[in-house]
Amino acid sequence: MFKPFWRILGLYVVLALASLPLVMGWVPPNVWYGFRFPGAENSPELWYRLNALGGRQFLAALVVCVLANFLIVWKGTPAMIRNLGWINAVLILLSFWTVTLQILEQLPP
Repeated sequence: MFKPFWRILGLYVVLALASLPLVMGWVPPNVWYGFRFPGAENSPELWYRLNALGGRQFLAALVVCVLANFLIVWKGTPAMIRNLGWINAVLILLSFWTVTLQILEQLPP
């Protein structure tokens, strides 16, 4: 019953580790890795600022997702536990969406 739970927690650890280089400013402008927005690849200062913000916000969202998982496993119904993978897919997509909206607010006009 808890095997999917540990796999999902492992996924969150991997996502958190992937966010850390963005937060630390170690990822230069590129087309593969990081939050990419119009104009950011042409302005290294904007790139690093947006990616640091996105990395921090995504880490915070991952913490909320992990807490939701603990709550579901602890108090959730059997149906919720059976669908934990789908619930997490939605949580991760919502996390990316909210982070993207927060970054868009920081783009210069």
